[in-house]
Amino acid sequence: MRQSRRSRFGDLIRAASPSDRRRFLADLWTARGWETTVEDRLVVARRGDRIDRIAVAARSRRLLSPPVPDEATVVVALGDPERTRRVAPDDARVLSVDDLYELVRYGLLGGRGDEVVADHFGVRLADLPADGGGGGAGGTEGAGGARTGPFASLLPPALSSLPVVPLLFVALLLAAVAVTAGPGGVPVLGEALGGQQPSVPTLAATTSEPTPTPEPRTVAPGVTTAGVENATLLAAAHRRAAANRSYRWTLRYRESIAGDETGREVEVVHVEAPHVYVSEVQRAGRLRAFPRPTASEDAYADGTTRYARRPAEPDGVAARVLDPDVRDGPGRQASRAARYLEWYLSADETTVTRVESVTNATVEDGTPLYRIEGRDTDFPRSRGYRVEAIVEESGFVRSMRVTYETRDGLGVEVWFAYDAVGETTVTRPAWLDRADGSNGGRTVVPANASG
Repeated sequence: MRQSRRSRFGDLIRAASPSDRRRFLADLWTARGWETTVEDRLVVARRGDRIDRIAVAARSRRLLSPPVPDEATVVVALGDPERTRRVAPDDARVLSVDDLYELVRYGLLGGRGDEVVADHFGVRLADLPADGGGGGAGGTEGAGGARTGPFASLLPPALSSLPVVPLLFVALLLAAVAVTAGPGGVPVLGEALGGQQPSVPTLAATTSEPTPTPEPRTVAPGVTTAGVENATLLAAAHRRAAANRSYRWTLRYRESIAGDETGREVEVVHVEAPHVYVSEVQRAGRLRAFPRPTASEDAYADGTTRYARRPAEPDGVAARVLDPDVRDGPGRQASRAARYLEWYLSADETTVTRVESVTNATVEDGTPLYRIEGRDTDFPRSRGYRVEAIVEESGFVRSMRVTYETRDGLGVEVWFAYDAVGETTVTRPAWLDRADGSNGGRTVVPANASG
């Protein structure tokens, strides 16, 4: 069953990195007509004489860590709002994740909130199933006047739109029929309803019992033997696993028309540590779709500063100092991969099988591998969507391949794979050094970009 809008939104917010959450909140307040900036651990929003200083309180079973800044006036609670309220500044407003969802869905005109979510997380809430009705004992009115609640949830869909009194009568009638069932489970109407006792033959004692279906078994975070249950959890597990190892990550993006290739991009990323990496991109042909999973520029990061190769800059290089929050996070490349996995593995139908042998990965270390296969999705909007991925029990996804056709007939293939895991080092690229041996580029401060 696909997640509802409210549930998926909560997973997206909680799985995002601290810096990604701040950028989302800044854009959300901007869409509401505020001027926003991101300053250290706060989003500062200004409108006229009013100033909101927005902080996020992480979930924790014990203490909130890091603590809520004293200057915060609005605090978004990822966990229990009551616990957050006890440690937030006295005058601060505390918003739960549900409150934030209501603001996104109903606090902006023209579906602008959905657009902000799609820009940051690649998911349009309007494309997901509507939230279930809440409720007291009598239920509430759903779309089209249909009743929802505990009684409606126990009845077939064809009866769930009836008024409450007939529903109660039908429910009691069904219960009476079930109680007066005769031998072999055949219902018998009582005399009060004008029924007669029919003669029912006794079933043979040799009738075999149906074989029970085994319960799905978890094989990786968010993945069971029945399929991908929660792509957000799997993506978060991959991000954690990738942040703790070195590797070479190769990404290939290809476009075609009627099977003939029209363009491609190949990006090779060497990662020595979360914020020590070098990325190089090669392009061929003409590409139409945008955005694409491959990077738009060559880049290098040495742990404290990220350099991007940009010919339009005076020195051909733009440099950005990584802020402390970014340096404490899982790193740009691990976060990118997690974002792609959540997008592409959120398929409508998925299956999971144990991998007995693979051609592009070794299993001599004894690590169990599982193959995920999926089809059909709401994002990207496409025809013939297919995805296949190889995942370890830890949630580390060794490879993934996606194919689909856009609504205007453009064939798309996305593929990535990891190798040289635990054996990769990074060297400074030649394009970063000018002829005189000094570092090119300009430093932009403050820098709240991801690492």
